[in-house]
Amino acid sequence: MKKTKILLVADGGITPDLMKKMYELEKYNAEVTMIEDKDMYAMGPITDRMLQIELGGIDAAPTYKPLLDECKDKDIIVVHVASINKEVIDACENLKVAAVLRGGYENADVEELTKRGIKLINAPWRSAHAVADFTVGMMIAENKNIARAHKLIYEGKWCKKFANQEYIHDMRTRTVGIIGFGYIGRKVIDRLKGFECNVIVHDPFMDKKVIEEAGLKAVTLEELLTQSDFISMHIRLSEKTNKFIGEKEFAQMKQTAYFINTARAGIVDTDALIHALETKSIGGAAIDVFDEEPLPKDSPLLKLDNITLTSHLAGTSCDTMRNSVEIGFDDLKNYLQGLPMQNVRN
Repeated sequence: MKKTKILLVADGGITPDLMKKMYELEKYNAEVTMIEDKDMYAMGPITDRMLQIELGGIDAAPTYKPLLDECKDKDIIVVHVASINKEVIDACENLKVAAVLRGGYENADVEELTKRGIKLINAPWRSAHAVADFTVGMMIAENKNIARAHKLIYEGKWCKKFANQEYIHDMRTRTVGIIGFGYIGRKVIDRLKGFECNVIVHDPFMDKKVIEEAGLKAVTLEELLTQSDFISMHIRLSEKTNKFIGEKEFAQMKQTAYFINTARAGIVDTDALIHALETKSIGGAAIDVFDEEPLPKDSPLLKLDNITLTSHLAGTSCDTMRNSVEIGFDDLKNYLQGLPMQNVRN
């Protein structure tokens, strides 16, 4: 029986050592080979590449040339951030499955893969736990001035009164609005249960019955914006969600509301966010993602006293990359056994 040929592309995020688990697929009549993308040697360039593709599309990133040399006879290609673009797809004669071991799949040409009947899978919940942990941490850090106090102590200042002094509250008394009821949004909600918060949910792409069947209150966007003390973003960036939160939406929020974004920068109009914070029309914000990264030294965000800033760290965890491999491995094992894959995207 002819073996299924699998090519792995490791990098500095999903390392060759982590990717080795895929060799266990050889138990299911597969032949596995691996190459390593040395350009993506660490999380810094990997994060830059992800942002490059998110902002400019798949053609904004260069093709990893060794992938072209190795992919011709492969049935399955498994990548982390290497692009599976039209040039790569054209070089493949037998490709049946493309696996992108990321929460998103921006580095795959979905349209071209779909047109040719090639299945695309990804690892949608790989960083769900990491981002959920971080998101709740950002809520608490901004509300309780944790990062702000830390910075001031380093500057020799012992501050006991902050810009939000009149609306520092216990989490159990607060309403948290979650925008996006996907993997990460649900994990954030799981964690908030321990804080006894009132949670309301809006997802523009999901039937509210799904939310209600999970025992949660589904609301309109306007209801969420006007009722929430914390508003946390957990939707994907797309043409439909570009600048999903802008001037109109910030104007609907409470003057004491905290806005949290650990998702994607593009879903928020940054100028509108800065204006809302400068004019104190919202209480504060905690932001992990930016239109330009690293954040420019002259960014207006750096002049504000009602924001917590972090350097795109939400998904950072030693477990995230391992999760990616395990999710992809399970789907490919199913494929090799003739069973349905769980994370098919086209």
